[in-house]
Amino acid sequence: MLSLMLSQNKTNIVNSTTGTITFRLKDSKSKKESPIIFDYSFGRGNRIKYSTGFKTIPKNWDHSNQRIRAVSTIKNREEVNNKLLEIKSDFLKAVSRLSKSDQQKKAVLKTIYDNVIGREKSDNTTSINFFKYAENFINSHKSNNTAKITKLSDVTIRSYKQTINKLNKFNTSTSFNLNFEKFDIEFYHSFIDFLEEDNYSTNTIGKHIKNIIALLNRATEDGVNKNLKYKHRDFKRISEKTTSIYLSKNEIDTIYNLDLSNTPNWERARDIFIIGYYTGQRVSDYNGLTNKNIKTFNGKEVFEIHQKKTKKTVYIPIHKKIKAIMNNSYAGGLPEKMSDQKINKFIKKVCQKAKIKEEITTKITLGGKIIEKSVPKYDLVGTHTARRSFCTNAYLSKMPVIDIMALSGHVTEKEFYNYIKVTPQERAVKIADSPFFNN
Repeated sequence: MLSLMLSQNKTNIVNSTTGTITFRLKDSKSKKESPIIFDYSFGRGNRIKYSTGFKTIPKNWDHSNQRIRAVSTIKNREEVNNKLLEIKSDFLKAVSRLSKSDQQKKAVLKTIYDNVIGREKSDNTTSINFFKYAENFINSHKSNNTAKITKLSDVTIRSYKQTINKLNKFNTSTSFNLNFEKFDIEFYHSFIDFLEEDNYSTNTIGKHIKNIIALLNRATEDGVNKNLKYKHRDFKRISEKTTSIYLSKNEIDTIYNLDLSNTPNWERARDIFIIGYYTGQRVSDYNGLTNKNIKTFNGKEVFEIHQKKTKKTVYIPIHKKIKAIMNNSYAGGLPEKMSDQKINKFIKKVCQKAKIKEEITTKITLGGKIIEKSVPKYDLVGTHTARRSFCTNAYLSKMPVIDIMALSGHVTEKEFYNYIKVTPQERAVKIADSPFFNN
């Protein structure tokens, strides 16, 4: 009786499905968050793959059970896991209602998947404009209690906001009516022209282009953006090499030995800079170290530092000059954190007092024009100089590159060699001291 009723009402027929759904990471070996991919395999050699809109770090992904692991710090893991199950259930249910022939058509399956994802989002999501999406993206990544799992650094959020402000000004000035579908090579050249007219440097412009590409990539993964014209080979970040300097060991010693007791702000900035030099860290990691960062292994004191950019933990021997600073000026402690802007301001004054005034020729492209000028070396010293000086001097002292990289956080040797400032003459002297040329 039941089969008769079904045959009389074909719209209620439920066909079985032969397809298999797998949830996996786009890059299971990534050190950063990777998109969770919906992978549907049906028939021999047939499959469709789409982003679910969620991301997670590979170590938090359970490959066997295809879900986020039960990690206490991921506040919404159950919400995400339940949504993945819901996607799977709804998709298979919809596919089961298709005819056998339609079950093999990718276009039909894609439409079903889009509909399934659409039910998860609010009605406004599919029609959201670029600026609203960017605002929501930035706000949702200020904390890690979202389905996006990871948190963006304050520096990255600030950079994104600056880019959005520039895009808003561009939109108002040009009446470009900017939205997802407008990001193409015409926009690219118009936006660069707009920024060059405001005398922005090539690297600043390149930073904004990089941020735009990052936001569009994310919007595309989330299924909000359908326009891929921004992937044109010429739609890319532009950049130029900047004039970067390092301080020699003698210059570091001169700074260290300066009597700055009459200018306490200069002294604290100098001490923080010296700590940066002898640890080889980025300013975000060396500025603000406390005694809580000090650990003892086999009688040796080291700094335990959780690097903010790489998310790695490194252990760095505490140099005797850092110990002297701690004991002589801070009663065994470490200098209180100072804003990066103030360190940059005061360390230039310190280097000027140390007579680090060699004339350096700089080149920079502003407003599309190359500007060349000569400036005293002290004027180019900043928080970043500490790390570059450590890397360069450590290399010249013949410390193994792999050990320097382990401390500095550089990932590849190519990246490291591009970072250090060694002249061909200095490299030749280092090579001449190798056993090959002395045996």
